[in-house]
Amino acid sequence: MPAILEDPSSHNPPPKAHIQAAQTLKPRQTTLPKSDGTAITLYPVTQGPSSVPQDLIAFLHAEFSAEIERGATYPMEHALGLQQFAEYWFGTFAVVAVLDDGEDGLREGREWKDVCLGTFYIKPNYPGRCSHICNAGFLTTNLARGKGVGLAMGETYLEFAPKLGYKYSVFNLVFANNPASIRIWERLGFNVIGRVPKAARLANSEELVDALIFGRELGN
Repeated sequence: MPAILEDPSSHNPPPKAHIQAAQTLKPRQTTLPKSDGTAITLYPVTQGPSSVPQDLIAFLHAEFSAEIERGATYPMEHALGLQQFAEYWFGTFAVVAVLDDGEDGLREGREWKDVCLGTFYIKPNYPGRCSHICNAGFLTTNLARGKGVGLAMGETYLEFAPKLGYKYSVFNLVFANNPASIRIWERLGFNVIGRVPKAARLANSEELVDALIFGRELGN
């Protein structure tokens, strides 16, 4: 359920409220809505890529690269390098969703392909005086699709983002031929606040695809 626009090499510093509040957030536990009560934990990442197990970053980099290669959900045409991905995804604030399997948290050496369900980041959509408006990018791992992971991450996003001081959320590029993402955002109270005609050349469409811009106030 991607929703990104910015150049991966760009970086808008988060507002002070984000920096101060990030350290106070605790892991969120929930169950997958499309399962028999499968428990998952969503871990905040607040200290940048150096605080994330390198084997987890490598696994998520491979998953993200494959998603870009499929060419249907993200605007990039080429995969990011490993270090560029690590800083892009984890450089501001991110969350990683993991199965509750009796193991402890985000630690080196876990079988990530079996337990990691997805990840998302939160960062300012605009700089400076508009940095209280945030954006997010989401990635569900390939084996976790169709289990409600996207909805669980979206609910966690709506819980964490206002605690980080953000007042409004904008998703810049939700492609109109991605009904799964559209259903999730509508279910979570987002509205279409704009449309960019013929925004993308996607691998799953012979025609140029419109992009929807979704928005929602946070904290309500």
